Amino acid sequence: MTDILQLPIWVTTLAVLSLCVAICVGGHLAVRAAIPKNLPRQETELAVALMAVIAAFIGIMLAFSAVEVWEGFGSAEKAVADEAAATAELYRDLSVYGDESLPARKALTTYVQTAVDDEWPKMAEGEQSPKTAAALVEVFRNLAAIEPTSPRQTVIYTEAFQRLNLVVEHRRARLLTSRTTLPPLFWLVALLGSAIIVGYTFVYPATPMNLFLIAGLAVSLGLIFVFILEVEHPFAGSVSVEPTEMQGLLPLFEKLNAAPPALAAVK
Repeated sequence: MTDILQLPIWVTTLAVLSLCVAICVGGHLAVRAAIPKNLPRQETELAVALMAVIAAFIGIMLAFSAVEVWEGFGSAEKAVADEAAATAELYRDLSVYGDESLPARKALTTYVQTAVDDEWPKMAEGEQSPKTAAALVEVFRNLAAIEPTSPRQTVIYTEAFQRLNLVVEHRRARLLTSRTTLPPLFWLVALLGSAIIVGYTFVYPATPMNLFLIAGLAVSLGLIFVFILEVEHPFAGSVSVEPTEMQGLLPLFEKLNAAPPALAAVK
């Protein structure tokens, strides 16, 4: 599934819509060629009534699914933003210790770099990066090695650990959103239900206007499927959460490292 998402979104959209139109219009022409041109009015009315009922159920299911994947996409964006904010605050706390916190700051920089370069591509497959996890462990180890020498440093040290725990929490949320997808049963029900809806339109004659309307129905269903498919995986495809927030931390770290010594020491 994720291989499809690697294509440009216009290619995916064009392919899905073309397939939907070809199946719906082609199926209509094939069925109408095999059955009488005009079905009894009673059968046509029954087909229309059944189509309306099934379309309502399938429409509700697709609508809820679209909302769910969109909320999941928003949750992924929020997790990334929260993680970046907590990481920036942690680095600021560490910077006040000067050289004593340098190993922890280097480990935190490595964490951000590996998250962007290594973990982000892996999240497209719902996986995490061992390098990023190891860098985070290294941050914990180096932070634990710092020994506060004043009450003020103790307060900042405690706050730094709280920030680090927040980083872990937000990273876990980010990884969780990369693994959350709709179950295969959804696609089975959605595709079969859509096929049934389109099948009921086969009771109408194959006039140019009817074929045009059926093609419009196919395009509408195809667009919904494309939206759900693209947004369902927030870290894969053309429509994805970019590591912009995390990338922006590296220049910030450099500025904090260049701060005057008077700002980098808390006594």
